[in-house]
Amino acid sequence: MGEVESGKGLNQELGLARAANTRWGSHYKSFNNFISMFGSITDVLDTIVVDSESVEEKAKATGYLKKEQDIANAILLVKVVKKRLQDLRNEGWDSLIENVSAFCVKYDILIPNFDEFYVNFGRSRCKVAEYTISHHYRVEVFFKIIDWQLQELNDRFNEVRTDLLIGVACLNPVDSFSSFDIKNILRMTELYPDDFGETVMVTLRNQLETYIVDVRDVDKRFSC
Repeated sequence: MGEVESGKGLNQELGLARAANTRWGSHYKSFNNFISMFGSITDVLDTIVVDSESVEEKAKATGYLKKEQDIANAILLVKVVKKRLQDLRNEGWDSLIENVSAFCVKYDILIPNFDEFYVNFGRSRCKVAEYTISHHYRVEVFFKIIDWQLQELNDRFNEVRTDLLIGVACLNPVDSFSSFDIKNILRMTELYPDDFGETVMVTLRNQLETYIVDVRDVDKRFSC
């Protein structure tokens, strides 16, 4: 688009590279580049929504352009989803079978005898398993799908990433930094031991305590 100067090394400086896990500086560089290129990024996403032939790409681009959930609220929603999935795993099987059975009766679909042994219809020959049809669909299908979904959420929102997101959410300046929480911010800095040593952490706590008194009670410019 002519908005980014090209040349050897220049594109790398403004690229949206994946941030390293243990260096805060790499995160800062990624965020800074993202801010610098924000206008171009949204233009590209708009173009994808209009011109892309892929329905999946259109849907992803549309999702990125929508207003994001507050980080703290998003983390809460992730916990809610995990809880509902776990409840479904523990207590949802019987109601699912009732609904499936009712559907089969309504549309005259044969319902298997769940107490019979499961038969694996492979390519070469049929093989009778040592477990029932009920066990197969409950353990090998129902549980596995839910476990896969839970594992996916745990991988994307593990403890470290969750602590990082909560720490970032604490820096929200809305309502005179009402979300500010020193404990969560310090926990976020603990994730970057190469950048925040023990002495720096002591100094940082004192600076944070001074800062929040300033923005909440002293400097009236933050209340505007």
